Amino acid sequence: MLNPWLNYKFENSTVHNEDLDLINQFNSKAKTDFQYSDVLLPDPYIGSLNSRLMLLALNPGLSESDFDVHKNTNYIEHHWKNINQTELDYPFYYLNPKLDCPGTDWWHNKLKWIIQDLNLKNVANNICCLQLTPYHSVRFKRNPKQLHTQSFIAHTLKEHIKKGYPIVIMRSKKLWVELVPELGTYQNAFLLRNPRNPTLSPNNIGDENYLKLLEILG
Repeated sequence: MLNPWLNYKFENSTVHNEDLDLINQFNSKAKTDFQYSDVLLPDPYIGSLNSRLMLLALNPGLSESDFDVHKNTNYIEHHWKNINQTELDYPFYYLNPKLDCPGTDWWHNKLKWIIQDLNLKNVANNICCLQLTPYHSVRFKRNPKQLHTQSFIAHTLKEHIKKGYPIVIMRSKKLWVELVPELGTYQNAFLLRNPRNPTLSPNNIGDENYLKLLEILG
């Protein structure tokens, strides 16, 4: 399946043209905190799509400082290379020490245990996060209609399942299973004990599962 994000040019909006009508419909009815940004650059995925560990999240958050960060040339370069899956020193680009933004703080906090037990470069090379919705919002609310670009996310997850690689469901197994029913019976998918604080810690994922992840990434 063709990746709709490859070489995509953001012009009047950062919402993909295939999603624009549905996002506009949703935003016209949603409260401000739930509305998806058409200014901030989307993150449909973070990291190499061929990574051994796949993380499943809902959508990127939104803070006031993001608006300045997303105008920064260093950030734009990293984002563009990630979208196009071109070579990066740190494929999971929010872990790049040269990048400083709310996303780097958030991801370092959630992944600090495996970073400490392995190393930053190893983790950045071997994990990928798929976002159920790629657009930023202060709070997440489900769009009742499936976005067109979500078909590619579903395809990517199905291919990962076929390989038998591990998956960590950071948020809302229900919504992810609706998108990819195969996930519901997949034996190598791990749930977090506290999805409201989706850290990949031994306590939150379970000691045995945590050791499995270290073995996969090591």
